[in-house]
Amino acid sequence: MNRILRVGIQQGIRSITLIILPIAFISLVAWATAGSSSGNTADPLRAAFWFFLAAHQVPLQLSLSDSTSSGSLTFLPIGALLIPFFALRSGFLRMTETLGAPKSSRDKRNYILVLALSYSLISYLFALPTLGGTVKAPFYLAIPVLLIVAYISIFIASGALPNHKLQFPWQRALRLAWIIVVALIGIGSILLSASLIYHFEVVLNLTRVVEPGIFGGLVLLLGQILYIPNISVSALSYVAGSGVSIGAGSLLSPFTHRIDEIPAIPILGALPTNSHSLVFLFAALVVALGTFAASYGRRTYADLVEVKRFYFSLTLILFALLFIISRATSGELLSSNLSSVGPIWWALPIVVTLEILAGGAFYIYAPKLLTKIRNRNA
Repeated sequence: MNRILRVGIQQGIRSITLIILPIAFISLVAWATAGSSSGNTADPLRAAFWFFLAAHQVPLQLSLSDSTSSGSLTFLPIGALLIPFFALRSGFLRMTETLGAPKSSRDKRNYILVLALSYSLISYLFALPTLGGTVKAPFYLAIPVLLIVAYISIFIASGALPNHKLQFPWQRALRLAWIIVVALIGIGSILLSASLIYHFEVVLNLTRVVEPGIFGGLVLLLGQILYIPNISVSALSYVAGSGVSIGAGSLLSPFTHRIDEIPAIPILGALPTNSHSLVFLFAALVVALGTFAASYGRRTYADLVEVKRFYFSLTLILFALLFIISRATSGELLSSNLSSVGPIWWALPIVVTLEILAGGAFYIYAPKLLTKIRNRNA
């Protein structure tokens, strides 16, 4: 066990280094080309660790001199989770090369736990000197979040996911729920792409307002790419009718357009400039997924009790997944003026689940209703 702990610490430090060094280099280059006269070389290094924490979805608290600009950064790029995933995957592979392939599932779990614990604790210790009066990340939030992200990343990368035959209704429901969620995000991504093309001139204008320069522009582009999953979920929320918020008091939906101004973030140029009630017709795609789910349940189970268990499990799992995703893709963006950015986190899971249930109900009860109408007319 001592050898496992030693190697886990080594690979944890190595995984952290794989992330920090490129971020620090990019931050230093961007800082050097920005031509700031008041900053010092420690600023980009501190910013590198702040981005490191943000990439792991650690919420940051900002206390700036201007109280109107102080707030929290909880609207974090979901796409950035790929960064620790690939770094930890490399660390786990090196760990297995050094220690040998785990002989049992228990050994594999020990590898995962040791590496995840080492990575999360050392990460926070490295980032701790950069946290202070301006940017804070409390240990009781940062360490658990780092540990969860690290453990899940290594768990997936290690191939420890169970690979057994689906037997129970809840197992099939879990698999189908994942498929439906991926399809929903895909729908949002397609609509986001169409909106970006349609509002391309607005996106360009927002980019010109920022004036990032060459290297700053590359950093800005990377940030926009990492935020694509967040905005895709917002696009889904918009189409489904649950709405999107960009600051306090704002609401964007196919039937409502209430917003004063938007942050100078190029990807937000895809936001609609007014209400478009006809866009709500695309919610039929969400309803169609409910029809598909109901059809799958009928084809898979002949017993009525098993079918009901499957539908009940699917509804609960789907709602839970949508709740987690909507909460993770929304939050506060740097100031209290943007206290709510992204999908309406409590409305999205309710509305989308109801629309999917409506599609399932249509598949189940529409044929019965048509049969009754035909019998009456006969």
